[in-house]
Amino acid sequence: MLIGVVGAPNKGKSTFFSAATRVDAEIANYPFTTITPNRGITYVRSPCPHVSLGLPSCNAKNSKCANGVRLVPIGMIDVPGLVPDAHKGKGLGNKFLDSIREADALIQVVDATGKTDLQGNPSDSSPPIEEIDFLQHEIAYWLAGIMMRSKTKPSITLQELATALSGLKISSDMLQKAAEDCGLDIREGLPDEEGTVRLAEALLPRRVPTIVACNKIDVPGARLQFDKIKAVRQKDTFACSAAVELALRKASEAGLVDYYPGAKGFRIIGNPTQKQKEALEGMQKLLSENSGTGVQEAIDCAVYQHLKGIVVYPVEDEHKCTNNKGEVLPDAYLVPRGTTALQLAAMVHTDLAKKFIGAIDVKKRIRVGADHTLADGDVIKIIAGR
Repeated sequence: MLIGVVGAPNKGKSTFFSAATRVDAEIANYPFTTITPNRGITYVRSPCPHVSLGLPSCNAKNSKCANGVRLVPIGMIDVPGLVPDAHKGKGLGNKFLDSIREADALIQVVDATGKTDLQGNPSDSSPPIEEIDFLQHEIAYWLAGIMMRSKTKPSITLQELATALSGLKISSDMLQKAAEDCGLDIREGLPDEEGTVRLAEALLPRRVPTIVACNKIDVPGARLQFDKIKAVRQKDTFACSAAVELALRKASEAGLVDYYPGAKGFRIIGNPTQKQKEALEGMQKLLSENSGTGVQEAIDCAVYQHLKGIVVYPVEDEHKCTNNKGEVLPDAYLVPRGTTALQLAAMVHTDLAKKFIGAIDVKKRIRVGADHTLADGDVIKIIAGR
């Protein structure tokens, strides 16, 4: 799974990426700060099962555990900013659009203040809702262009089109359902250019769902704009402050505060200067009013609501929930919903899958078979032959 952070230039996209990954993507107040994609690792939250199992603690290895919350890694990419007519090659258009081929979901960062235009330049009034629509429009035209170029003969079948688009992770099932959504019959081939754009627009939510992060919510006037956005787009839209999230993560690393991603507050544990204390008080107020910075909420929504991810915990000792080194719940695996016990075994080690005999659901204390479908938060012991 890979999340792409996208948006027009100068909306706080790289700040969002840096806050989410703590990779120091170049951050500056001018268009096209991001010239090439930045890559990093971010995290989704999952209740650590050591709490529900009554264990005093865990020994997280491939993830982190903070206050009973497991932070499970997932890839993130910060792609170059998108400007109008990017699908025609304007700005860094093709570089941006090619970067999203890899992404499974997108988080679009918009300037909730409306103080920057679609090119990333200062503006007195640039409605954020137009910013949201323009990005979807550009991606749809880019995708439609690829689809039209895939039409190598007057009539191309659905399966032939799906094969041509397989590099974009588009299946025939996705195409058929998108066609049904917009009332098109593509069993005998693609429609005209206008119809293909309609098909691309219907295909986007299935291929690469978009979560909107209304950034700079800490700036005066942004809340009013956000309320207007929510009146039009109620789902998958979050008020956020990437700058506050980044500042809190840096303060946590410096030992000034006790803060973990997604928390609705924090404790001051260090000795901040008076200026730092005043800044932290302002951040605390924002978290209280906004129920967090909104950054982690957007990431969790992408993974759990749209990519249908679940987190499972393989162990070797089902009684102590440990691996062969005695470490408690060391590994957390982020897997697609519908993953089976046998598939998990293959993820842990190919030999476990080859010699698979069965598995134990530790929480339910029952033995399960190869085709048993795992649930979010499951702790699983794999049984393999020698």
